[in-house]
Amino acid sequence: MKKFKERRKQKRFNINDRSTVLVFPNIVLSYGVLDVSDSGLAFSYAGWERWPKEGIKMDILDQDFFLENIAAKVINDVQLSKGSKNLRRCGVEFTDLATDQRNILKRYIESVAGN
Repeated sequence: MKKFKERRKQKRFNINDRSTVLVFPNIVLSYGVLDVSDSGLAFSYAGWERWPKEGIKMDILDQDFFLENIAAKVINDVQLSKGSKNLRRCGVEFTDLATDQRNILKRYIESVAGN
């Protein structure tokens, strides 16, 4: 796996293939959430997406949680390995989370941090 320069301000928690992300308007179904923090997350997916400059909306599906209509902007999008040109890693920053979304996100992080 490719090394990434650490620029995060909040601690990220690994998810271990427990959650999935649906991204709109591109309708990207990810292979899974890689890590998450209060301010954003990273997910893996297959494809060559051209992310909209104005941002995206996403849903996080998990065994116990469902966060919907999360506004985010793409921070980075890189190829994960040279062996698979299609497998990519996308990092997003959350924007304009509502209070109820922040509360659900906090519970979600607490549940995955305990694993």
